[in-house]
Parts: sequence; C-alpha cells; structure tokens
Amino acid sequence: MDIEEKIIAIEEKIIAIEEMAPSELRAAWRDTYGIPAPLALGLALMRRALAARLQEPEAGKLTKVELRQLGALGRKDERRKEGRVSTEAKPGTWLSRTWHGEVHEVVVLESGCEYRGQTFGSLSAVASHITGAKWSGPRFFGLHSPRLGELKVAAHG
Repeated sequence: MDIEEKIIAIEEKIIAIEEMAPSELRAAWRDTYGIPAPLALGLALMRRALAARLQEPEAGKLTKVELRQLGALGRKDERRKEGRVSTEAKPGTWLSRTWHGEVHEVVVLESGCEYRGQTFGSLSAVASHITGAKWSGPRFFGLHSPRLGELKVAAHG
C-alpha cells in the first residue's frame, strides 16, 4: 500500500469515527486504549484522541522533548499558590477601575497598555498616572483580587 492509499484509508477511518454514536465511540475507546473512556471526557475530545491514535503509525508519536514541554506547561499552573492567580493580562484584555468616582479604562497591548489614547509601558505606569502615587498596576486593576478565584476567573485570560 503506497502512502496515498494509507492516507485515504486513515481519512476514511476518521470519517467513520466522526459518524459514530456515543456507545460506538466508547467501544472504540476501549478497543484502542484497553480501558473504559474517562467519564468526564467529552465526545468531541474522544473523537480527536481516537483520530490522533489512528494517525500515529504514519505521522509518529510526540517526541520525549515534546512530551516534556507539554508536561512543563501543565506544571506551570500547578506551581501557583492556592488562591493566587496570575497577574499577567493578555493583549486585547480590557480593564476598568473606578477611582474617586471616575471610570478609568485600559486596554492591554503587546507591549504595554493604552489609556485614554496614550501608551504606557505597564499597568503600574497607568496606575501611577491615575493616582499620582506609586501603585502596583495589577493590584490597582484588581488582578490580585482573591475574588477572581472565587468567581472561577483567571487574570491571565
């Protein structure tokens, strides 16, 4: 079987996976992985995992380096202290704070922030501009608030 025929065969199997009923997906999962599918695993993710497993013989598995990098990304979140969220705000994030009865709105950019048409190097620079005193920008705009964790909101987007 040449490579083109192998690709077509894999594509046909993936189409079959996409058309499987939930009970058929669970049976395919058990056949493929040798264990029942995790209860929390959604059907869409189950389909993706089965399709990925089908492609591994031709495309190859992730290297040890790639697996280590993925593991490090997962551990990065685990290293955060309980109840504390990241103070990073992604570009495009809009922040608002009322200070002395006035609403102050900031948009986070790739490098700095925009506040009332002016670009600042950091949230702290904006907070200091607004208050006239040295302030932690993330604290001023509420990114240190313990309520973020209670509300299941991450400060990093």
